[in-house]
Amino acid sequence: MESQWLFNLLLMLQFAILIAVVVWAYGLSKRLARMKLQHAEAESNQKKQVQVLASGSIGMGRRLVAIEKKLNLAVEKQSEILSKEGGVSYNRAMELLEMGATIDDLVSKCGLIRAEAELISLLKQESHRNSDYH
Repeated sequence: MESQWLFNLLLMLQFAILIAVVVWAYGLSKRLARMKLQHAEAESNQKKQVQVLASGSIGMGRRLVAIEKKLNLAVEKQSEILSKEGGVSYNRAMELLEMGATIDDLVSKCGLIRAEAELISLLKQESHRNSDYH
């Protein structure tokens, strides 16, 4: 009789351990499912952030290209205006700058005022810089 009682006790103990293991495993599976969901959400958020950054970069690049085109067009128009207004003296000033002339040289040899000579010099420097970048 005592062995029957001991057997029942061990059986109940095994059953209790089995239930504890099942509850523990169920809790782990729920926790794992939550972690998978959190990971998927975080990954989705990261992808969205990358897409937003990429589209912003593309948009900014397009804007920069448009601005560069407008700037180049403005420089060309300004050069045309300077050429039409000054004729030979502005063209001569550009040639002299290419040969290393100073602003004072432009004033004395081309009949320009100092501000015009400085402007032509700046335009030439800018034109030279733009050609270096391309």
